[in-house]
Order: sequence, then C-alpha cells, then structure tokens
Amino acid sequence: MVLTLPPNPLQKAGVTLKQAPPLKRKAPAGVENNSLKISELIRGSRYLTERGVGMKALILAGGFATRLGPIGENIPKAMLMIHGDTVLNHQLRKLKEIGLKPYILTNKRFGDFFKGYENVLIEGATREEEKPGAVSAINNFIKSQHVDEDLMVLCSDNYFSDSLKGFVRNYTGEPMLGVYYAGPAPEIELDQMGTLKFEGSDSHPPPRRSFYVEDFKEKSSSPLSEYVGTGIYIFPKSVFSLIDKYCGSGRRDAPGNLIEYLVKSGVKVKGYLLRGVWQDISERSYIKEFSEGRLVKRDEHCLVIDKRVSGLVLILTILHPGGQIEERPGPTGKVYFFSEGKGILKVGDKKRVAGSGDVLPIPPGTPHQIRNDFEKDLVFICVSEGR
Repeated sequence: MVLTLPPNPLQKAGVTLKQAPPLKRKAPAGVENNSLKISELIRGSRYLTERGVGMKALILAGGFATRLGPIGENIPKAMLMIHGDTVLNHQLRKLKEIGLKPYILTNKRFGDFFKGYENVLIEGATREEEKPGAVSAINNFIKSQHVDEDLMVLCSDNYFSDSLKGFVRNYTGEPMLGVYYAGPAPEIELDQMGTLKFEGSDSHPPPRRSFYVEDFKEKSSSPLSEYVGTGIYIFPKSVFSLIDKYCGSGRRDAPGNLIEYLVKSGVKVKGYLLRGVWQDISERSYIKEFSEGRLVKRDEHCLVIDKRVSGLVLILTILHPGGQIEERPGPTGKVYFFSEGKGILKVGDKKRVAGSGDVLPIPPGTPHQIRNDFEKDLVFICVSEGR
C-alpha cells in the first residue's frame, strides 16, 4: 500500500513510503539506583502509567552507509552482527522489555533484508542521493502515520548493552537523549560526535544519571566534554511542530543537529547516562578494516571481500544461514579468525563447531569446508600469504 503524504522533503525528492512486502523471514524471538530525586522517579513512572504505553517507537534503518565501502553497499547496518546478533535484533529485544513494538523504516534497496519483521515501512530511495535525512524521515513518519503520542527513535547503527527501562522511567515529557561517557574509549573521536555540557559533565561519574542538557554541539572541533550523544531519543509530541519547522529550515538533516537546535531554541532537553557498552557499528574493527576492500562475491549465501596488507591476503566472509564455502588445497597455510556467529568447520575428515573468538590454522595442502547450519550470520576472516 502506498501511503499518501503531505508536502514534505520526501515528496520533493520523488520518494514514497510503501508497506513492506509479505513477510517470510523469521524475526527474533523496580527503579534503578541512579541518585535521582524520588519525586523525579515517581513523576517519570506516573507519566507512562497514566497513559498506558503512551508512546510509539521508530527504528531508523534506511541509511546507505556509503563510507563502509562494499559492506555498506551490500548489507544494511541494522543487519550487521555484533555480540552474537544483528544490531536490529538487539534493539528489538530492548524495546520489547519496555512494551514497545516499533516501526522499522528502511529503503527500497535493502527492503528484502527485513522480510520476516513486522511494521516495516519502505522508502522509495535506492541510492544515497534520493534519500531524505534522518530528521526528515522522522517528520515524514509522524505525518504519514498520524502519530499523536510521544515518539522514541533508535538509530539502527547503535549497539548498547544497557536496558531502556531506566531511560523511560526517567522520561518526564521533555525531549530526551541517551548519553555515553567516551572517556575510556580512545577510538571515539569526540570531534566527530555530538558532545554536551550539563551539571557535572566535567567529572565521571556525574552526580546524576539523568540531567538537563545546558549545551550541545554536533561534530565540533571544540568538544564540550567527554560525554557524547547516542542514537537513542524520545521526542514528545509537543515538539513535533518544531521538528517540522526544522525540516523546512535548510539545516543539516541529522538527529544530533536537531538536538542542538532544540537546546539553542530554549527547549528543555534531558540526557540519560547509559551504562555498559555502547558502540557505533561502523567502528567495529572488521567493518572499518574492510571498508576499502574489494568485493569478490555476493549472492544469497554469502558476501566476500578481500584486502591485501603487506604481503598478506585478508578475506572477510559473511556467511548467511544455509551457506557453505569449499576451499581447495593450496600451497600456503591459512588462519581463520571467527568474529561473530558460529558454523561447522570441516578439515579433512574432522568436523568441529567454530564460533566467535576462535582462531584456527589450516596447514598447506589441506582441503576444508565451512558451513553455516545456524540461524544467524557467521562472520570470519581468513589470512594467508599473498601470491
């Protein structure tokens, strides 16, 4: 079904939203001690209780990830593996814990990856130039779906281990974003992130996990602190008109820039500090390393990318469920590094399960086979001497 949309940036770009095609693929199956005032906790809990759920959720999975090279060109970031599952499945479980069943917004090019998932909306874009930005996508969703509740938005390139329970319990009706302390993570380039200032942002841990944002800068050469915004937001319906106004202003179409705009417009914006692990999937080492690789093979069974480094050949394989790779005997040995998932490795007449964290050498002249008999992608890297 094609949705009829009001005039907005999507229509100007000639983009329509369609409901996803018939589904085939199987989808995944108290108050925290955070030093907040009891009155704030009661207020947050009462806010949701009085309205039932009172909130919709949207996962943004429509990006093309062109900077990820052949990986981003062939697999949506939401479907990349991290810590044993796809980013999308991790997020769906987090939302299920708080009783939210999200819409998933993707693009026409990657639509088939989302078969088997419910509430999928497909933009008509097939390449980066056709796609509206993330804020325009949010605004278009609000209008096309006639959203009259507050809206939680998750960007599908973000993995986080913390529960969303504390996040929603501390929500008090103002725009809110998830915040992460990047101090112990030197790989995070602060000038490429949205950084913020709040009471206690000059120390770690801060006095409270929930706080009002005093200032926010998106990708600034002068970061405000070591605290960064993540791709986790709640936008109350009271700011929907401001989002619409922002989309018509010609400003950069990214959620971080929207947060900066709201703060500078005098809107009270809250932050909530996430604990545990947070990571942009683009920063995973195997993804970054092969962003400049060469596409060797892509079919319904696997994606194969290679790269030469100082006399070595590195081959990344993402082997989909049911896929199999046969390797003929060669004059040089190989070493397999298994990054995500698990599969069956057959070397000669011997079989074993190989999974995340395994490092397995193959002697020269030895035939071997790798098969994925499981439900999730198997990701591994083969290293051998170049010829």
